[in-house]
Amino acid sequence: MVYSRVRFQTVHPLRVGFLIPEIIMQILKPTIHITPGTRKLIVALTLVVTLSSIRVQAASAADVLPEPPVWLTPNGEIYDSPEMRSFEVPLRAPASLKSAEDKPVKKWNTINAPDLTTPVDYSDEAAIRTLVVPTTAYTSDPNETDSTPFTTANGTQVRDGIVAANFLKFGTRIRIPDYFGNKVFVVADRMNQRYNQRVDIWMLTKTEARNWGVRKVKIEILP
Repeated sequence: MVYSRVRFQTVHPLRVGFLIPEIIMQILKPTIHITPGTRKLIVALTLVVTLSSIRVQAASAADVLPEPPVWLTPNGEIYDSPEMRSFEVPLRAPASLKSAEDKPVKKWNTINAPDLTTPVDYSDEAAIRTLVVPTTAYTSDPNETDSTPFTTANGTQVRDGIVAANFLKFGTRIRIPDYFGNKVFVVADRMNQRYNQRVDIWMLTKTEARNWGVRKVKIEILP
């Protein structure tokens, strides 16, 4: 038995349309009862039907494709050319990215002396909370504080009207009405960590601090 060797060759899709008439002619060539004119007519009709089918498939594929993007200006106008599609969008920096100049800079005290010029504040406003706690008094003595006796724990300069307390936030305003009336004290310093529920009042002289001693007093916390 003799096997014939068949050779296959790939054909570019664009050449398929031109090869169809030749293929049909080769198929109809052995037919005896078909005249050459009829054969050419069949080939022409087959070619028309094939091209029409290809056109319908292409149109169907176009319906599936998404719409091309439309380029608009900020005013809603349509761009006419690709060159117009490049523009700079102005950016607005969020509030969190503002420059450091916009933020208040906290100044740390460097004056090696108490502040004797800032006036004391007084207020009759209603208290939001009342406590009874032990109180003591301290001065700007390095033996009672640290190496910066005139600077409080939050960086301000010591003055009349400041207190130290560990259980209240910096800036909390309090009154000690039984001894100082409506005079307002501000929490600006801290005590030794072992004193949790205690208020330490800053005083200018050791004599004043000794005379105060330790007293259990009522304090009013202001809003």
